[in-house]
Amino acid sequence: MPIPPGRQVLRFQVGGVPFALPLLAVREIVPVVAGSARGIPEGALSLAERLGLRGDPRFALVLEGAGLPTLLVDRMDGVGDMADAEAFLLPERAVAAAPSPFASVLCFGGALLLELAPAALSDMRAKAPRPFPVSGDLPPSDRELMAERAGRVLAVPLQLVVQVIDPVHLFRVPLAPEGHRGLLHHGRAIHPAWDAAAILGEPASGDPHVLLLLDAGGTTAGVLVDRVLGLSEGEGSNPVRRPPWDVLLAPGNEG
Repeated sequence: MPIPPGRQVLRFQVGGVPFALPLLAVREIVPVVAGSARGIPEGALSLAERLGLRGDPRFALVLEGAGLPTLLVDRMDGVGDMADAEAFLLPERAVAAAPSPFASVLCFGGALLLELAPAALSDMRAKAPRPFPVSGDLPPSDRELMAERAGRVLAVPLQLVVQVIDPVHLFRVPLAPEGHRGLLHHGRAIHPAWDAAAILGEPASGDPHVLLLLDAGGTTAGVLVDRVLGLSEGEGSNPVRRPPWDVLLAPGNEG
């Protein structure tokens, strides 16, 4: 049975990141010749360059609506049915640009796509995030989960820990601020994932693959660490870093 036109979304990729647009918003799809200007409409905008990605344009999307740019994209992935998708708002602080070029996050069978907001691409400007507040080293306390990142030991009150996920698979978001490593789709929700190195004020190194899913500051967010060390019962004299998680992860605080 054909998909009703209002439910169709065009799925495509740029720089290895999957995107979507309502099919009714696309007037024409024009193939272009790789490595040349042949077939590229005049004034076309490279979506990869605009989003800070490395692209290989093979198609031009001519959009419906006055003033909207023609977008150069890498690959066509077909048409999806919105009846088969879940739609989520992009978490706050996931994009260091305003207005955001992304209208929502769509989930098709566990695969995430960013729904573009083409009208924002022309006016979009970089947004400077506030740094994470600095926290000092303190003695261990009772009932905390201890973890390590960038050679530092950090502590999380056990009541904030929702789950430890190892290994974790994250969805990359273009134009993300420093320390934001992507989105986690878990429990039919979307959660931002932050590198604990940025929270600790340490240089990021390696590829942390253990995620602490925390419920703090009125939101649920992930913190990436190198490894989990175990539970503390308040014993030992070695200092640990105990960031103010409620402040750090609360919506509206830039990171």
